[in-house]
Amino acid sequence: MGTDFLIHNAGIFAYLNFLVPAKRKEILEILINGLKRLEYRGYDSAGLAFEGSEIDQNDNLIKMVKCKGRVSMLEDEIKRLENVNYEKEYKIHVGIAHTRWATHGEPSSVNSHPQRSDLDNEFMVVHNGIITNYKDIKSLLEKKGHKFESETDTEVIAKMIKHIYDSHKDNNISFRECVELTIQQLEGAFALCLMSRHFPGECVAAR
Repeated sequence: MGTDFLIHNAGIFAYLNFLVPAKRKEILEILINGLKRLEYRGYDSAGLAFEGSEIDQNDNLIKMVKCKGRVSMLEDEIKRLENVNYEKEYKIHVGIAHTRWATHGEPSSVNSHPQRSDLDNEFMVVHNGIITNYKDIKSLLEKKGHKFESETDTEVIAKMIKHIYDSHKDNNISFRECVELTIQQLEGAFALCLMSRHFPGECVAAR
């Protein structure tokens, strides 16, 4: 007797415009529409992160919006953002977005992606898959003073890459090198995409 089943996977979407002017409103619409195309995969929460300031001004803040529920609810959260100029135009900009199906940690805003390295949003990651050794990595990072917000395995990626960056920043380490060194510490099957205020206008994806 046959059995029907549905496999749920997280969805990752990223958008980088390089020397192609786009308003923040247009960028956010692209990110949201990207998530809507991933809804068929099944999910319980959604979120996105986008660069919040002009790169030329060297004020590389990253804004993050997350919520439990549908992508349409995430749209509503974006509309409620304060101090955001939706008409501001960017020549270079990175945004990452995610739909989550809970594996580690219950469905909630804090457990949804992106996950961040710290309260200043220095590194942001969206992730699909499972990090099988995340408990060991988390324990190691906690001993080094890193504080965790979520119950996810994903957060160890963001914390680990910050730890590596802080340990190598005097050597002018690149974003790609940071990611490569981080992946060497991870076990499991996964795909991920990262952005960082230390590397504005850059996005790194790996699997």
